[in-house]
Amino acid sequence: MSDRKRGRIVIVGGVAAGASAAAKARRTNETAEIVLFEGGPYTSFANCGLPYYVGGEIASRDALFVAEPAQFIERFLIDLRLNTHVVGVDPADRLVTFVDPTGARGTLSYDRLILATGTVPIVPPIPGIESPNVFLCRTVPDVDAITERLKNLAHGHALVFGGGYIGIESAEQLLRRSFQVTVVEMQDQLMGPLDSEMAQPVHTAMESAGVTVILSDGVARIETIAGRAKAVLTSGRELEFDIAIIGTGVRPNVELAKAAGIKLGTTGAIAVDPHQRTSDLAIFAAGDNCEAVFLPTGSSVNIPLAGPANKQGRIAGQNAALDLADPDAPPATRLTMGGVLGTAIVRFGDVVAGATGLTEKQAKRLGIDPLITFVSGLNHADYYPGAVSMLLKLLFDKDSGKLLGAQAVGGPGVDKRLDVLATALHGGMAAEDLEQLDLCYAPPFGSAKDVVIMGGFISANAHRGTSPGLSPVALLQELSDAPPPFLLDVRSSSEFEAGRLATATNIPLPELRGRLADVPTNRRVVVNCATGLRSYVAQQILLNNGWSDVRNLYGGYRLASRIRDEHKIQPR
Repeated sequence: MSDRKRGRIVIVGGVAAGASAAAKARRTNETAEIVLFEGGPYTSFANCGLPYYVGGEIASRDALFVAEPAQFIERFLIDLRLNTHVVGVDPADRLVTFVDPTGARGTLSYDRLILATGTVPIVPPIPGIESPNVFLCRTVPDVDAITERLKNLAHGHALVFGGGYIGIESAEQLLRRSFQVTVVEMQDQLMGPLDSEMAQPVHTAMESAGVTVILSDGVARIETIAGRAKAVLTSGRELEFDIAIIGTGVRPNVELAKAAGIKLGTTGAIAVDPHQRTSDLAIFAAGDNCEAVFLPTGSSVNIPLAGPANKQGRIAGQNAALDLADPDAPPATRLTMGGVLGTAIVRFGDVVAGATGLTEKQAKRLGIDPLITFVSGLNHADYYPGAVSMLLKLLFDKDSGKLLGAQAVGGPGVDKRLDVLATALHGGMAAEDLEQLDLCYAPPFGSAKDVVIMGGFISANAHRGTSPGLSPVALLQELSDAPPPFLLDVRSSSEFEAGRLATATNIPLPELRGRLADVPTNRRVVVNCATGLRSYVAQQILLNNGWSDVRNLYGGYRLASRIRDEHKIQPR
């Protein structure tokens, strides 16, 4: 059988999307010829694990490789061409032009093409950034270069450009290697995708561990004198370092698609339909180079994460293979990409933070006014040893009560709760659905009223109107109103004396029914306790005794005082 009769699928790029596409295409179509071009020396590797190899948590370099070339070739009969760069695509003649490891150019025809070209790093145009002490951390050769540099450094000063996921992971791992670490971030907070109050505990943990965090500043230039490197910041501050890692983000690698006339979307990434097909019906795109639908809003996004990239590769691989094996296959056999939530998580030391779906800052940019609630709870039963607190922030549609997004910060168990909430988001669940969840419970694993279910209770009560509340941000702004709301603190007198919010009046919860006359009836009332539970009880006492405008402070004094002390909120 000739190549043209059985059909040829050409895939550009390996790693997550491309390797997944190749494997799924073969499982779908046994006769198609499948050619995978990869510009690097490895078929597929765990790029999310690279920082942990730098720090030694992943001890074996071999553990980074998801699929060895020989296994890939033998199991899936893939024509694998490593260290080979595709430099052009001709959609009219269905040809790709490539440069092989010897530098020779060649062309290859295709019946279906899958572009899995990933991303390119955003390297700031900083004079001197080509210093031999400055590294990326995106590929195995990158970490090989880093570890080679580290062999000559028992300790020293490390500089990390950027305070996102890669920056924080790199900082943690360099700290494990006994370096003095400084992180420079141009934004006014770490973890830009998260809302500031949810990212701050990571910042605090980093500084407590000895990391210097510099916000609202950037590297203006790098100077190297006698082998010693120095970063000069925009502010004029100077930082000497022995090694630096760039973690300033990535952008979709769309140059091949753009030159071939493939349509790009509003994000600048490749536009695709739910089957991962581009504007050219013979060309698919998958992974970090293409767009996806953001489920909470229905808008197009480009979110470079491994989970969606693997799914998109699988979808593109099966659909391209079906095109050749059975063009008239029933629609039900075609895979589709339902959308993404941007679910992501990071760890520094004992602190874990992550998000799924819409954040408050995203909502503001889009003109969305969500219902926002906070809930504090423990990762397992409080009477079982080792219980650790975590904080959830939940966003809902005010009309329907539908969950729009969630963030969590704490310690063990944050990942479990985010996964539950991501599943709820994908299923289109509302606040009232969360309070009905049936989650596993035994003292070492959770609580009878899990923090997610408590979040459902609080949010559903707010949506029903039986327990309205407000966020600490909103309260701290309202305290500058004239007149401000009456702030009722129902903690014990000793708690109140240890710390309070401005203008607060203390009536401990056990005394409230006997002191109702001390609470004004002609002003807005906000009730707070430490975390929001006692204040909820106090709110219901007041509402059931004739008060009409009583709101509970979500997150309580602990969260509000932290936000206040971080100077994140300005009076309006």
